[in-house]
Amino acid sequence: MLYTNDILDMMKERLGSYYKAAQVLDIHPNRVNQMRRHGGIMTDEQGLKAAEFLGVPAESVILSLTAERSTNSPAFDLLREIAEQHTPKIYAAASAVVVGILANLPSSANFGLI
Repeated sequence: MLYTNDILDMMKERLGSYYKAAQVLDIHPNRVNQMRRHGGIMTDEQGLKAAEFLGVPAESVILSLTAERSTNSPAFDLLREIAEQHTPKIYAAASAVVVGILANLPSSANFGLI
């Protein structure tokens, strides 16, 4: 499953900045910062733009975003399972690596998000 932060991180890796990711998504850079820092979730339209840019199947992104939106729902586990079935393994592995790296960084790390 690809979370919004995973998608944004993959875009940043390819583009060099979250600012450029915001341009691809056609949103204000502050919105990317809000998503990164406060747990915002991409809209389906933004998800489709990101999927096209990254070359990821659109259904994997849309299913992942739907599951992410339902985190507090009883359906979350089912939606996550379905999303994981449709997420290419390479992206799921990259997502796990990014989460592992970020979990081990000091909380005071300055990422220079934008």
